[in-house]
Amino acid sequence: MSSLVGTSVEFYDFYIYATAASLVFGPLFFPASVSSMELIGAYASFGIAFIARPLGGAVFGHFGDRVGRKATLVASLLLMGASTAAIGLLPTYAVAGWLAPALLCLLRFGQGLALGGEWTGAALLALENAPKGWRARYAMFAPLGAPIGFLLANSLFLILTLTLSPEQFADWGWRVPFLLSAPLVWMGIWIRFNLVETRDFHAAISKSKPSRVPLLDIFRLHMDQVISGAFGVVACFSLYYVVTAFALGYGTSELGYTRSSFLMVELGAILFMAAGIVVASWLSDRIDPERILIFGCVGTIISGVVLAPMLGSGSLVVIFIYLAFSLWVMGFVNGPLGAWLPGLFPTRVRYSGTSVAFNIGGIIGGALTPVVSQALSQYSGLVAVGFYLAITGGLSLIAFDASARRKALGALAQSEIRYRSIFAQNHVSLCEVDLSMLWKRLEAVRAYPPAALRAYLDATPEFVNQSSRLVKFVDVNDATVLLLGRESEQEVLGSIDRFLPAHSELVEAIILGMCSGDDRVEMEARLLRSPGNEVIVIFVIAFPEDKDAFDRVACAMIDVTQREQAKEALMAAQDELARVGRVATVGAISASIAHEVNQPIGAVVMSAQACMRWLQANPPDIKAASTAAERAIKHSMRASEIIQRTREQVRGTKRRLESVDLRNIVTEVLGLLDRELITASTRVITDFSISDPVVLADRVEMQQVVANLITNGLHAMGGMPVDQRDLSISMAAVEPDMVRLQVRDHGTGIAPENLAKLFNPFFTTKNEGMGIGLAICKTIVESHGGSLTARNHDDGGAIFEIVMPLSVEEQQDLPQAAAQGA
Repeated sequence: MSSLVGTSVEFYDFYIYATAASLVFGPLFFPASVSSMELIGAYASFGIAFIARPLGGAVFGHFGDRVGRKATLVASLLLMGASTAAIGLLPTYAVAGWLAPALLCLLRFGQGLALGGEWTGAALLALENAPKGWRARYAMFAPLGAPIGFLLANSLFLILTLTLSPEQFADWGWRVPFLLSAPLVWMGIWIRFNLVETRDFHAAISKSKPSRVPLLDIFRLHMDQVISGAFGVVACFSLYYVVTAFALGYGTSELGYTRSSFLMVELGAILFMAAGIVVASWLSDRIDPERILIFGCVGTIISGVVLAPMLGSGSLVVIFIYLAFSLWVMGFVNGPLGAWLPGLFPTRVRYSGTSVAFNIGGIIGGALTPVVSQALSQYSGLVAVGFYLAITGGLSLIAFDASARRKALGALAQSEIRYRSIFAQNHVSLCEVDLSMLWKRLEAVRAYPPAALRAYLDATPEFVNQSSRLVKFVDVNDATVLLLGRESEQEVLGSIDRFLPAHSELVEAIILGMCSGDDRVEMEARLLRSPGNEVIVIFVIAFPEDKDAFDRVACAMIDVTQREQAKEALMAAQDELARVGRVATVGAISASIAHEVNQPIGAVVMSAQACMRWLQANPPDIKAASTAAERAIKHSMRASEIIQRTREQVRGTKRRLESVDLRNIVTEVLGLLDRELITASTRVITDFSISDPVVLADRVEMQQVVANLITNGLHAMGGMPVDQRDLSISMAAVEPDMVRLQVRDHGTGIAPENLAKLFNPFFTTKNEGMGIGLAICKTIVESHGGSLTARNHDDGGAIFEIVMPLSVEEQQDLPQAAAQGA
C-alpha cells in the first residue's frame, strides 16, 4: 500500500506538469510567434526532469543502499511535493520575464531528482517483502502508480477545463493541481513513516557492511546490467509519452480537438494500462518477466506501425482504440519492470543500480520523446513518429533478449561451476569418457538387432578388443585416481583398455547400450589396479540424447570390492553353517530315537527277564513265560515302528493317517505300560465322557504322545506317598468339532519359571533326562492340527491337555457328546 500510494502521489505531481506543458506552459512560459515552437519549448522543460532523474537515482540510490529504503522514500516524496507546490506559485513570463521559465526549469529539475529515487525505492519496498512466487505481483504496485497518478492529474485538469473558461484556466486554473499536491504528499509521508525496512535489505547488511560508494561498484562491477536495464526501459518511456503527452498536444493543436474531449479519451484509455500491468505481472510470476517484456516490445513496434493511420484518422473512436491498445501494451513493458530490473543487481547495490539504469533509460526514451515526436510530426509527419516509436521498441527488445541470453549463460556457468565442484570434491569416483571414436566405429553395426549384435561381438572378440582402445578417460576426479591405484590424473587419462582384465564384458555392454539407444548402462565390472590386483566396481555410464555429445560422457564407479569379499565370506560361512546344521540334525534325530526307543527296549528287557524266570521255575510255568514273551514281542514291534516313523519324518515321507479312536489308543498304551504302572504303584483313573472320540491320525505317533505323557506323570509322582499316586486320564468334547484329552498327575507340579520353556527342545528338569520328549509330542500333535498345553492344577499336580479335531464322520454326533461331557 505504501508503495502504491507514494508512487501515485509522485506520478500525479510529475504528470500534472506533462499535462500542463501540453496545454498551457507553452504560451505562459515560452511565448513564441509559432504555437508549435511554444509547444517544443514546453516539452523541452518537461525533458529537464529526465536529465535530473539519473542524478536523483544516484543520490537516493546511494542512501537507499547505505541507510535503508524507508528514509530515502520519505525524502524523495518530500522533495517532489515541495517542487510541485512551488510550481503552482510561479509567476508567468508576462510577469517575470526570463526568470519565470528559469524557475520553472529549476523546479522541474527538482521533480526529476525526486522521481529518480521514488520509482526504484517503491519497487524495492514491495519486491523485497514479496513471498515466493509473488515477486512480480508485489512489484507491480510501483508501476501502477503511473496510471493512477495520470488519472488523478488528468481528471483534475478535465474538471478544471470543463468548469473554467480558457481565460480563467490560463490565468489561475492551471495552478490548482500543483497546489493540491501538498496535502497528498503529506498523506504519503505519514504512511511511509510507519514503514519498516525490507527483509532482503536486513539480510544483506547482516551478512556484510553496505558498500561505501554503491555507484562506483555499479559502474565497476555491473556495467553490463546497467546498459541492459537502461535500454530495456526505453520502450516503456517512449511509448507512454508518445501516447499521452505527445498525443494530447497533437490532438488539441494539430487535430483541433478540445482539451476536455481529448482528456476524456486518454482517461478512458489509461484504464487499459492499469489492466495491462496487472495481467502482465500475473503472467510474469507464472512464466518469466523477460518473456512478458519481450511481448510488450513487440506490441510497441506494432503500435509504432499503426500510429500514423490511427492517430491521424480524425476519428476520436479510432484514436481511442489506438490509445487503448498502446496503453495496454504499455502495461506489458512497464508492469514486469519492477520484478525484472532490480533482479539484475545484488541487494547491496540494488537501489543504486536500478535507479541509474531506470533513469538513464528515462533520458533516452522519455526526455527526448515529446520533443523528437513533435519535431518529427512537424517536419516529416506521423509516419516518422511511428518509425521512431518502433525503433525504441526494437532497442528494448534487443536489450531484453541480450539479458535473457546473459542470464542463461550465467546460469550455465554457475551450473558448470557447481558440476566441476561436485565432480572434483566428490568421494565417489566420477569421470568423463570420450565415446565419439567408438560411435564412428560402430556405424556399420548400429542397425543390427540386439541379439544379432551380441552374437557378432561374441564371435569377433578382436572387434571388442579394438573398440576398447577407443574408449578414453578425458577427465577424472581424485577418487577415480585413488580407485585405480594411480598417483596422478595424467596416469589415468587415456584408453580404458589398460584397466580391463582379460575377457572383460564392460566394453561389450557399452557397445550394446549405445547401439540399442539405452539411456544408461549399469553393471558390475572388474578393473585392474595393478597386474594381479583387481578392484570390483559398479560401473554406471549415462548416454546423452544428443549423439554429437559422445565426446564427453559422464560415468561413475562405486567400489564394491569389500562388499563382494564380504559376500563371498558370507557364502562360505553359510555353507559351513549348513554342514553344522546337518550334523546337528543327525544329532537331534539320534537323540529322538534314543529317547523314544529307550522305553520299549527297557520293557522288552524286563519281559525277557520275566520269561527266563518262568522257564527256570520248577516246574516251568509255560503259560506265564508265553505271556512275557508276547509282551516282549509287542514292545519290540513298537520300537521298530518308532524307528520307522522317525526315518519317514527325516525323509519327508507322508504320514499314514487313519481314523483312530483315542480311547483305544489310551487302552493300548496302558497295556504296554502295565509293568511300569505296577512298579510305580500308580492307580489310573479314566473318564471318557465322549462316546466316539475318533480322530484322523497316525496310530503309532499318537501312542508315542500318550505314552510320553503317562511316563512323565509316573516320574512326577515318584516322590509322593503311595496312597496319593493317582493318574487321571479324561476325554471330553470341547467344541462341535474338537475333542480334549487330559492327563493329570498328583505330583509336585511344574515350577512357574519352567512353564514357558517346558516344550523347548533339550529342556529338562530330570538329571537323567534329555529334554526332547515333550518337544516331540508338541510337534506331533500340532502336525495333526491340534494343540498341546500344560498347566498346574489348583489342587496340586500338573495337567497336560491335548485338543484335536475330530474326523469328519464323527462331527455330526458332537452336539450330543458335548452335552454329555458338560
